[in-house]
Amino acid sequence: MNIEYKDKVTNKLYREVIAFANGTGGTLKIGMEDEMSIMGLENPLAEENALYDQLSKMVEPLPLIDVKHVIIDGKVILEVTVKATEHVYRKRSTLFEELYVRYGSKKRLLRTAEEVQRFILLRQLDETENALTTIKFQREDFLGFVDFVQTLKSKMPRFENVEENLEDVLASYNAIRWNNGEFVLTRLGTWLSDSSQTRGVLLQYSGDRSTSFCKQASDFSGSIVTQFSRIMAGLREIQSSYPDVLLQESVVNAFVHRDYSMEGDVSIVRFANRIEVASPGTLVEGLSIESIKKGSRIVRRNPRLHAMFVDLGLTDGRGNGIRRIFDTYHDGDEKPKVSVQKDSVIVKLPRIEQIEKVNNRTKLHLELTHEEAIMNYLLENNQAKNVDFQQILGVSPSRVTQIVRDMVTKNLLVAEGERKGRIYTLAINKQEE
Repeated sequence: MNIEYKDKVTNKLYREVIAFANGTGGTLKIGMEDEMSIMGLENPLAEENALYDQLSKMVEPLPLIDVKHVIIDGKVILEVTVKATEHVYRKRSTLFEELYVRYGSKKRLLRTAEEVQRFILLRQLDETENALTTIKFQREDFLGFVDFVQTLKSKMPRFENVEENLEDVLASYNAIRWNNGEFVLTRLGTWLSDSSQTRGVLLQYSGDRSTSFCKQASDFSGSIVTQFSRIMAGLREIQSSYPDVLLQESVVNAFVHRDYSMEGDVSIVRFANRIEVASPGTLVEGLSIESIKKGSRIVRRNPRLHAMFVDLGLTDGRGNGIRRIFDTYHDGDEKPKVSVQKDSVIVKLPRIEQIEKVNNRTKLHLELTHEEAIMNYLLENNQAKNVDFQQILGVSPSRVTQIVRDMVTKNLLVAEGERKGRIYTLAINKQEE
């Protein structure tokens, strides 16, 4: 529970108030050394005035507190309730010094500018993630979350002993909040709990269409991290058929950036030639696929959930996933597609064999000039079209057109036929005829 005991108002008590206000709130019991040791206050009114005076001088903005004089065993103590708000509280006239935050039983000083900036970003409460529910926190409803974190073996200190420090971990992402003497789930907390109403779906078809035979149909419920884990386990056997970590990146994005206010499931559909990853919702207002591909600043719908996945090492958090997908497939015969539907965003990833086929052909000709590569190809195949040259050279269509035009001008190649169906042969072969 978020309770701190103090025998009196000390000179640095403001630090405890800052930590509570920046965390999930809490209670100071002044006049007690611990739960069992009640010292009492000789002049509780003077102590209360000293507290208000210290906070007004040392903390900005002024925290919201409620002070009560409580009698226990005939002794008077101050019970100070500190409320958490969307503001960032710090020592007055400082930016990065003495900015404390407390979740559960531990107070932490944010020591670097990076830590402070990240905290400020997460402090901008988002109504989707951070809306408070009426559901009471129960540890047994987060067994799936605990198992998932323990399996990952994250190196982040906050995830060490996650089972023991579960409240602290969840509170640090605002998945639970202290409210009226107990922890209550936020909407983010409901998504992470085993009672989550969301689902993840994994389908596998034998062919390239949804009308082909369905080889697998799995429906996963529970915590969204459990759904994610089971989907990735189902995809493990085919991960080598897709670019590096981009398959995982696509699935992470589907869970992290989905609109949880909409009905629908995160669905991953495996076809023989591609995978389609669908996430409920549309892009955040102001974003487009083209702007993301160009590197525009990412506006995240669920920043705290995203931060958790970054801290768990499941994504790098740089917001360049879409760009990486398109860059990876740059030389492939098949290109990825991202489409924004009325109620979902769908990412289509072609199998990586298409890329490897082109790259292998290109590799064979790395030590040759473009002209030599084309002539060698024609010696083996007699004739070819522009598309054939594009594949063996691994360059753009416009570059192929320029190279071939120059070779025709040099009398190295002969062109026959109309533009779209034009066929090229070696000029030396024509001369021999």
